[in-house]
Amino acid sequence: MSSNKLYFVGGIFLGTVVGGVLGLLLAPASGDETRKKIAEGTEETLGNVYDQAMEYSENLKEQFQDMQEQMTERIGQYKNQIESKIQEIQDEVNQDIETLDEELEDIKKEAEAQAAEEKSEDSPVGGNV
Repeated sequence: MSSNKLYFVGGIFLGTVVGGVLGLLLAPASGDETRKKIAEGTEETLGNVYDQAMEYSENLKEQFQDMQEQMTERIGQYKNQIESKIQEIQDEVNQDIETLDEELEDIKKEAEAQAAEEKSEDSPVGGNV
């Protein structure tokens, strides 16, 4: 509830109390009757204040639950986005590893072929030295 609404509710409460007390005091009645009316008015006003406080409390609870649900939903969305990005990165890394493994295999084959070629060049033809 905004501060303007709180001032409004407070003004209504104060106006009710002041108006009730003035009405009872200015009305032609005996002291006992006036005290009884003041007590009843006070009890009624306190009941109204209690009801308003309970209503305000329920509104706050609902607002808090709504905010909690929204935050839970947002956290879930962010979690899904992060998990998706992590999966993309893992896929890219795995693809890069596969590419490097293939290149390493090609390099090994080339090195073996070159070693075999050098060995055949170094060995004498026909076996005589």
